[in-house]
Amino acid sequence: MDFTFPVCHLFYYPTQVILVDDDPDFLDAVSLVLPRNLSYRLFQSPREALNYINAAHQHADIIRRVYSSYKTGPFDSDTLTHIEINEIYREIYNPERFSTPTVVVVDYSMPSMNGLELCASLTNPYIKRILLTGQADTDLAVQAFNEGLIDQFISKKDQDLDAKLTRSIATLQQHYFSKSFKLITDPVIANRQCRFINNPDFISYFNAVRKRMRIVEYYLIDEPYSGFVMLNEEGALSILLIMPQDRLHENLQQCQRLGLDQTLCEHINKGEMIPLFNIADDDAHLRELLQTDWKKYYTPAHWVSPESGYYCAVLEQENANRLVRSFVADKIHSYKNFLQTPAAPGAKFLH
Repeated sequence: MDFTFPVCHLFYYPTQVILVDDDPDFLDAVSLVLPRNLSYRLFQSPREALNYINAAHQHADIIRRVYSSYKTGPFDSDTLTHIEINEIYREIYNPERFSTPTVVVVDYSMPSMNGLELCASLTNPYIKRILLTGQADTDLAVQAFNEGLIDQFISKKDQDLDAKLTRSIATLQQHYFSKSFKLITDPVIANRQCRFINNPDFISYFNAVRKRMRIVEYYLIDEPYSGFVMLNEEGALSILLIMPQDRLHENLQQCQRLGLDQTLCEHINKGEMIPLFNIADDDAHLRELLQTDWKKYYTPAHWVSPESGYYCAVLEQENANRLVRSFVADKIHSYKNFLQTPAAPGAKFLH
């Protein structure tokens, strides 16, 4: 089942769902209706589930790699933050990223620990919580939702349980990325970088690209300029380059000033080509680069929409590899390989 969402993150990758119920038959039945490419773990024991979740990967590496701050004075407000955008994509080399629990689906009524007690004991505040209830548990679930202890509750007797659970998991996994990486995302947004993140037309375009190319993970880059490194389930890399209309016009003026090929200038003027380099490079270097064979340094582009103000280009793996700094294909850990490891998606009941 495919879901698209009216949101674009700075980066996103598949994560893991934890299902907890003391009834093995119910767990088995639920696991059969989950999406094929969803990573999940099943637990009969809430204590074992809690130990697993609280010991799991919690993004410390990516935050250390990407985020830094500097004190400039004695007050809390005297702090400068720096986000190293081109370190974000290196998460593709981290084999643990897919085993990050982001959503817990837990039954309320269990003998050793009820579902609300488990939710209250989670140490990661960003993990999303879905409580499965019986008819007698509804009032408790409503109270827990209002208090923020759970994010959603669904009756185990609901005729649409399968569809509601699948949709809720997908939605809450998106919410997890919106909330848990604010240390990285907020400074980027505050500096008005990457305005396309909140552009509805760009988001629709990006969703369509990802669906067509079966993209399961993506990471913001800013070299040679803004874009995304994208990987499909097999780990094949591609790049989406994003060029604002005003920047492309600057590039046109640059090419005209340098007296470059008229055909190139016409392509740029029509929005048919965007550069594969940073247009802030000095004129002498660009003249030397482009006078010999400009076709090596431009790629066909698509106009997202008149309202968006962006041109985009998709580079397949052969061309994408040379744009990503220090890219090492052999070090990529693909989602497909992760799903095929014995302990990944369908780890059976842990007591």
